[in-house]
Amino acid sequence: MIDLASRPNLNTLVADQIGFWPEHEKFLSRSLETRDEQLLDVCEDISGLILRIANNTSTDLSIWWRDYRYLCEEIVLPEELYFRRHGKYRLSTFEDANRECYANAAMMGRYMNGLLLSSVFWENHARALSYYALQFLPRLPIGARHLEIGPGHGLQLYLAARHPKVGSATGWDISPTSIQKTKFALESMQTPGSVALELRDLFAPKSHEDLGRFDSVVLSEILEHIEDPVAALRSVSEVTRPGGHLWVNVPANSPAPDHIFLFESLEHAEDVVAQAGFQVLDSAAYAMSGVSLERAAKHKLSISCVITAQRPE
Repeated sequence: MIDLASRPNLNTLVADQIGFWPEHEKFLSRSLETRDEQLLDVCEDISGLILRIANNTSTDLSIWWRDYRYLCEEIVLPEELYFRRHGKYRLSTFEDANRECYANAAMMGRYMNGLLLSSVFWENHARALSYYALQFLPRLPIGARHLEIGPGHGLQLYLAARHPKVGSATGWDISPTSIQKTKFALESMQTPGSVALELRDLFAPKSHEDLGRFDSVVLSEILEHIEDPVAALRSVSEVTRPGGHLWVNVPANSPAPDHIFLFESLEHAEDVVAQAGFQVLDSAAYAMSGVSLERAAKHKLSISCVITAQRPE
């Protein structure tokens, strides 16, 4: 394991997870050893935010380490085995995902806790978040009006709200429960300034005030939950100003109980973005921890695909 003494927040997360689940030390060591100093600095920052949320949620922090193990062993592993056998995701409709996952509050709570920790523990998740913080946000215009659709635990919305180029930050979600969870997380992280959280359906008709309203729009790990991601992105285009920026993060070949649209590669994800009328500016692909990108592509292992695009002028 690399020395994390100079990064106390990251060190706390890793040490406590290993203390709860010693067998996971080899995976975490492999995941961390390839990260450069800049990426480790981002992970230290994110680890501090995660600890704020965790400490404000529960006096028993072992709940979080338990839920991360639950994510790995009971959520992801069975879906991975199905994907290996059949070459497709187990579910294909939002109705099925809603019945099995979103309507199961106890399961979803544990699932989301585990995913929050994966932002640091899984190399591909950490690299995608670093790309967002260090490459996407700095390219925005001064005073940018920023929107994130489905902000979840609010990490990326927090990073946007504190960035000097962002003038206003807004989050949309279709679920009142999710809005409340995001609100709680933003308060726990002591988000600077105000963030507007709105109960909105992306596919609902847009008001005149919404058209071209935002300079930047983010969909992070959202499109794989939607049956028609091209239609979703076309709806996003309506609220993006001409010349405005889009940031998409989707997992390729990454089975989960609520993933219904299978992205097969970065090129596939880029094609979906382009079909919706956006111009792809740049992109990156990050393989799962401990695996080269070449091996991940060859064997259809999980890859995080991040894309920066622009609505044409």
